[in-house]
Amino acid sequence: MPGENPRNRRSWWKLRTPFLAPLLLLLLAVAACPPLPPPEPPVKTPSKVITEDGMEIFVYGLKLPGTRQEFKMREGESLLWIPLNLVQYLRFSGPEADQYRRAEITLTTGEKLRGELFVDHLIEGTTDVGYWNISLKNVRQLGMGAE
Repeated sequence: MPGENPRNRRSWWKLRTPFLAPLLLLLLAVAACPPLPPPEPPVKTPSKVITEDGMEIFVYGLKLPGTRQEFKMREGESLLWIPLNLVQYLRFSGPEADQYRRAEITLTTGEKLRGELFVDHLIEGTTDVGYWNISLKNVRQLGMGAE
């Protein structure tokens, strides 16, 4: 700066030097440390789908395409939308009538809901051999996995 005494500038630097050296050494020591190993990937458990024919299929990334990832269930006159991530187990009983089918849903909290589930859509995911889908009408039981 014009008009500034060069002595003042030097004395300011002398005051900062004792503080900068340890900080610089600390930063160099941290940089020399080896990086932490990456965290282990979470364990993925596939969902287990049992069809009306009795075939068991293990599906990863199970979802309901074209929806908000919710099951639609009616109990009497009321409608419920149950998010897929809250469902632990689903079991159908009885035939389809008016696009609904009797079902019992076990939630992740342990609660059980009984009613009629809307079945006029697909479920999809990935198996060991690739992409997979099936109509919910053809499912007997569904056990949700951990993704």
